[in-house]
Amino acid sequence: MDYVSRVELVVRNYSEFRFLVEDMLNMLEFESRLRNGKRYIKLDCRCKVVFIGDVHGDYYTLLNIFEKIGALDILKNGGRIVFLGDYVDRGDEQIRTVAFIAMLKRDWGDRVVLLRGNHEPPPNLMPSPHDFPYRLVEAYGFANGEELYSVFQKVFASMPLVLYMPKRLVAFHGGPPVTRLLAYNNVDSILDVEEKDFEEVLWSDPSDDVEEYEFNFVRGAGLIWGEKVTDMLLKKLGVFLVVRGHEPCNGYMFKHRKKVLTLFSMKGYYGNSYAGALVVDSEKLLDLDSTQILSYVEKSIVVV
Repeated sequence: MDYVSRVELVVRNYSEFRFLVEDMLNMLEFESRLRNGKRYIKLDCRCKVVFIGDVHGDYYTLLNIFEKIGALDILKNGGRIVFLGDYVDRGDEQIRTVAFIAMLKRDWGDRVVLLRGNHEPPPNLMPSPHDFPYRLVEAYGFANGEELYSVFQKVFASMPLVLYMPKRLVAFHGGPPVTRLLAYNNVDSILDVEEKDFEEVLWSDPSDDVEEYEFNFVRGAGLIWGEKVTDMLLKKLGVFLVVRGHEPCNGYMFKHRKKVLTLFSMKGYYGNSYAGALVVDSEKLLDLDSTQILSYVEKSIVVV
């Protein structure tokens, strides 16, 4: 893969790496202006769409996923790659991972969607561990590492939080904006989240043991939401499926009678043997009813 050699060259040079990150930032800010600052993306293409869960610096597993699903061919043929957040922290190859993702964004523009995760944190919602700033300092020295992290904070702030595919699915990192969901009925008002909604979207988890929702005491942030909330979300948005990341699992797992799919694309750190991704034909999704969609989605999951 040509990207591998390009990544190796750029991560060895502070100036080249910074230029690459700034290019990614410029692209994200440009796309945000096109959306008038809205923090959700509406995607209504008739193309293949790939969803990739938490990567957490597991660069080599990400490369394996790309090779197995033919991700670059999908991009060349007009498809989309949607990352569900959590690019950094924990893994050994965080810098190579973000360099690879930044190259994809620079090369393919809006065909590569970078959703924000809780490990791309706002200052008031810091995860633990958050070792990415220290990895930058280790690689490039204190002053350069500090400057790079300040650029990355702007990158994180420019990332959208939600992807909405009408009549098909909605995707985010953690959970739905429950407060907005209860207050509004139209799609734009529900999904155009504000900063006060970030905690719910970035930190929440689904549960089959909760009917509606409650505070997420395990994480100390966000909500635990139940199937009633999922059903309300699907009905108000007119979609059939929730795709999200955030929770470690053996590649993927379903909740709420398979209406919520969690993808996890880092392998080994949590004792999991597999990393998962989802490849769907968005045009085909339009021709299926809810039961058929759930069956099709389950068959479209790829593990490595």
